[in-house]
Amino acid sequence: MQDNEMICWCSKVTAGAIRQAKQDGAITMEDIRRMTGACTLGRCKELSPRGR
Repeated sequence: MQDNEMICWCSKVTAGAIRQAKQDGAITMEDIRRMTGACTLGRCKELSPRGR
């Protein structure tokens, strides 16, 4: 997966941002949510062009 691949469409969080959060100390999914804003709005399925 490339760094620019969108993971969270509703908050516009990329794979690279998640990797950076892990490098910055994120351990749990809650850490990643807090540090990136991913998985907080609940509209990714609706906004993703892949529908997932």
